Amino acid sequence: MTTGNQGLDALADAIAERVTARLMAERPQQRLMDVRESARYIGRSPAALRHLIAKGDVPTVRQDNRVYCDRVDLDAWIEKHKSVG
Repeated sequence: MTTGNQGLDALADAIAERVTARLMAERPQQRLMDVRESARYIGRSPAALRHLIAKGDVPTVRQDNRVYCDRVDLDAWIEKHKSVG
């Protein structure tokens, strides 16, 4: 979203970047998330995420009979499924 004023848009972007950086520094996010957390992160239900995992669309990390998703893989899945318009 833009205001049509390049200077104002640049200022807003710079402020947003600084706020985001501060929030990330104050509260580092864990990289691995369980299915419930991962589903919430991508805006899907746990059952829908399990379906994506079973189809091989989302890679997992399995340890001690538990299934985790890597935030990096979830971000890649989101980027892959973005559309314009």
